[in-house]
Amino acid sequence: MKKMKIVIGFMIGLGLITATGWAGFHPLVQPSAGSEEQTEDAKKYKVAYLLVLEEKWTEAAKALDAFIQSYPKSSWVVDARFWRCYVREKSEDSQEQAFRCYQEFVKAYPTSEWAEEARSNMIQLGRELVEDGKREYEAIIKSMEKSSDEEVTMAALYALRDSGGENALQSLLDLYDQSKSSKLRSRIAGLLGDFDSAKAFQKLAEIVRKDPSLEVRREALEAIAEKESPESVLVLKDIVQKEPSLEARRSALEALGEMNDPTLIPFLKQIALSEANADLARTAVHSLGDIKAREAADALQDILKQSKSSEIRETAIDVLADRKDAALLPILRGLALGDPDLEIRRTATNRIAEIKSKEALTILKEILSSAKEREIQEAALFAIGEFGGVEAQNILLATALAGQNEELAQTAVEALSDVVKDGRPDIFLEIMRKAKFREARRSALSCLAEQKGSQTIKTLGQLLKEEKDPDMRTDIVDALGETKSDEAIPILLDTAKTDAEIQVRTAAVAALGEIGTPKAREALMEILKKKGEVGEVR
Repeated sequence: MKKMKIVIGFMIGLGLITATGWAGFHPLVQPSAGSEEQTEDAKKYKVAYLLVLEEKWTEAAKALDAFIQSYPKSSWVVDARFWRCYVREKSEDSQEQAFRCYQEFVKAYPTSEWAEEARSNMIQLGRELVEDGKREYEAIIKSMEKSSDEEVTMAALYALRDSGGENALQSLLDLYDQSKSSKLRSRIAGLLGDFDSAKAFQKLAEIVRKDPSLEVRREALEAIAEKESPESVLVLKDIVQKEPSLEARRSALEALGEMNDPTLIPFLKQIALSEANADLARTAVHSLGDIKAREAADALQDILKQSKSSEIRETAIDVLADRKDAALLPILRGLALGDPDLEIRRTATNRIAEIKSKEALTILKEILSSAKEREIQEAALFAIGEFGGVEAQNILLATALAGQNEELAQTAVEALSDVVKDGRPDIFLEIMRKAKFREARRSALSCLAEQKGSQTIKTLGQLLKEEKDPDMRTDIVDALGETKSDEAIPILLDTAKTDAEIQVRTAAVAALGEIGTPKAREALMEILKKKGEVGEVR
């Protein structure tokens, strides 16, 4: 059956079978003759199909339309839709309508057994339309002809592979050497991986080193790696050590990691520690991370201890943390608290939160309380926010209310915004009322405004009444304007009329303008009218 499909594909692609000829040839076009066993939809389809064969176009069109409408889920509906386009082509409908019908069919059923025939008919119709002066079809036809040629070529490639044997392999190798198409060479490289042959393997190794196309080289590398044989490992290692192309070496390192072979750990560790090119060294570290064995984690820890590059050590921390292994927490803690490199300490702190365990949160609290550098304290706060949960929320709230300094309190509020979900304005309201640092209060206001909703607007209105500082009242008014909600209009209108500070009243007018709805414009007109009545309009 597979070989039959290949032959049929060639015949269609080469135009050796017409629609009617194909109809007679295809074994599924017509339901079997045993009417007792046929379903109702099969019977109806057979009636419509016989009308097509008899070239009764008007009756066939009506029968096919009725079938498609009545049985949209039938196994025959794709066949029916193709023949409906064919009938449209052969009947009195315009060529453009038939072209669009085929076009919609191919779009809806690109992998159906009729798709290639539909494309072929489209090309023929398009040529006729171009001859009739419809030049807009020319570009479409050229594109389709190119696509059709490529599909025939690809079918030939797969047929060569499936035929097997040394002759088939040699044909593929010759075709690769002669081809200027990177797409074709890429397909050939993939197919070479299917041959259990030293000759094919050697060609793949050559392609990896010499093909000018990055995509082709990658395809060859994947084909080599998928064999997961001692020979493929040797080739990939050789590429890593000797190939001048950095991209080829990087791809080979990635392929080695994807093998998930613990015996490769020493090699990858050596590259990570000795490779002068930082990008390749990082790739080696990531490839170690792809190996699930515990020995890979041990190698990553050795890299942390032995590497002189902060960049490589940071990568090792990231890869270790990605393993989500709580047993690695003491290592990350030691780095966060004691490493002489500030960036290493910050990276370790950031990644601790990704290991979701109670011990991780305990370590982050320890870092927050013992670290002297502000950068590490801030990293701990954001990590606590990322960790999430009620305990993390309480730690951040306490820091926001009574932090050691203004910057730390502000950072705690920003981290808190990652923990507190919408519908909890009370937490930020508490910070607005109790925080001792102005910037912490401003950050809380910003977080509060971002929550949106009726409850947030009510809370902002309540704060506006309580607040004594004119600058903070101005900020609250600005936040109300940013809600873009009509619910904020009464609060802003009252503020614009009654606030004791002109800067707050002016901000309220600007906030109404920012809301910009009809109700906001009515409020502005009311303010103007009121001012006119007392002679204040300038």
